Amino acid sequence: MLNKYKSGDVLSISVADEKNATAQVVEKLRGNVLLAVFSDLLDADDIGDAELLELDDPIFLVETMDLRIKDGTWPILGNRKVSERITIPEYKVWVEPPGEYRTQDIHGNVGRSISSEQASGMKLQKSFSPAAVEAALRGFHGLGPWRQAFDELVV
Repeated sequence: MLNKYKSGDVLSISVADEKNATAQVVEKLRGNVLLAVFSDLLDADDIGDAELLELDDPIFLVETMDLRIKDGTWPILGNRKVSERITIPEYKVWVEPPGEYRTQDIHGNVGRSISSEQASGMKLQKSFSPAAVEAALRGFHGLGPWRQAFDELVV
């Protein structure tokens, strides 16, 4: 049976033997999820009450598939309100015609026209595999290589 999850759920992601990072579901999407991933590594036995965890400053804000949540690989520790300091990103998208950049929200809705200068400071919407999230956490903590592609996950 697959686990159900919702916005605000706090997750445990295994990084190394007996060391876990925490993440929080910021936004539930169709088959994907926007996760805030945090830097602290905790002993697997020390992860307890989700209310006591520091969840204001993520290192990664990443869209990924929800399979690891649903199958229990990333167990749900509890649920709490997502910090107001974590903002859902706005992306850029090129629209033809008329041949211009526009904003795009996390759900793929295209919005207002923006200048090339504004677009240069924005990311394209992209999803990363759960394995990439785990590898980026290992790389961040020096437990594996840091790949250039992981730069796109960094807040």
